[in-house]
Amino acid sequence: MSTLNNQLAYQEAAVRNAGPIDLVIILYDVLARDLQKAIAAMQADDIEARSKHIKHGFLALEQLEGTLNMEEGGVLATNMSRFYSMMRGQMMTAQIQKDPAVLQQLLQLLFSVREAWAEVKARQSLGGSAGPREYASSPYDQPETRSASWNG
Repeated sequence: MSTLNNQLAYQEAAVRNAGPIDLVIILYDVLARDLQKAIAAMQADDIEARSKHIKHGFLALEQLEGTLNMEEGGVLATNMSRFYSMMRGQMMTAQIQKDPAVLQQLLQLLFSVREAWAEVKARQSLGGSAGPREYASSPYDQPETRSASWNG
């Protein structure tokens, strides 16, 4: 079995055994990997690879947006929706302007929010809160946030 096949088998098993928060974290990792590959493609002036990785990043972002439950998620779901919209807009800007710095800034934001989800997961594993509260921040956070409900 090739290394790629091993990676795919591992990812498939991870997804199959993942809970809702785990799936969100996995999607953040996929999006981060796509942005990193797009940055490398921009720096190598590889238009085809740049477009491929940004397009795949859009698909990951679409999946993240699809997990939001806007009816029950309250302010947090609204903030996350805004965050994902901003990400999409900036990815388009980076693609048009061929600017890896824009993607690098997005990566930093993405890692911050991913870290919040990882903290939520850790606290949940320890018997803490069931959902993100003050941890899941975006540039649009309000002083008071409520738990988001995720479609599983």
